[in-house]
Amino acid sequence: MSTITQEVPPHVSHIRDFDGGEGKTPARLRRYRLGLALFVSSIAMVFVGFSSAYVVRRGVPSYDTATGAYSLAWEPLQLPIGLLLTNTLLLVGASLAAEFARKAERSAYVSSPRRKDFSPSPRWTWASMLLALGFITGQIFAWQGLHADGYLMSSGARTAFFYLITGVHAFHAALGFLLLGWIVFRARLWSLARRYTATDLTAWYLHSMTTLWIYLFCFLVLA
Repeated sequence: MSTITQEVPPHVSHIRDFDGGEGKTPARLRRYRLGLALFVSSIAMVFVGFSSAYVVRRGVPSYDTATGAYSLAWEPLQLPIGLLLTNTLLLVGASLAAEFARKAERSAYVSSPRRKDFSPSPRWTWASMLLALGFITGQIFAWQGLHADGYLMSSGARTAFFYLITGVHAFHAALGFLLLGWIVFRARLWSLARRYTATDLTAWYLHSMTTLWIYLFCFLVLA
């Protein structure tokens, strides 16, 4: 008895492979995303701790040498709101550009997962990297401006918390910038499957850092 073999069209096979049929990339990507989620959760918990410490410290009275009494009032801190808003828009732009790059790489992977000879998203990856660099540079300008106005780490708890919270976040944002640079300069050596994996994880990391920064910005302004 002869066996009838049904040939599957290549594009259907690729889509099935992406959806987790026979390929290893979808399952590997899910594991990587889970690892990324755990890593981002640990970062978020650090900032939850900073926020809690900020609120608790604000409720502790401090001794005012001018009046000779204890007071709950914090030292005044004139934040560069305009510059911080600009930085926020830059980081949001970096996150959006990374998302466009992720979608472009996903579409390319679905259509031809083993192809190596082109990258569909270099302009979006470059744009995301430059916008992320703009955010980090803007944060440095904000710190320099505060320092020039006499707001130092030793000026008081409120100022110290601002430097601490924004500095730790900028460090994690810089990790996203380095990941984007790694993709830009190594992408042409990778298969589309590997490039898509790297772009996907970096995009989700930037989304997380952007969401976290929006929370921190609102907290520092309103708390």
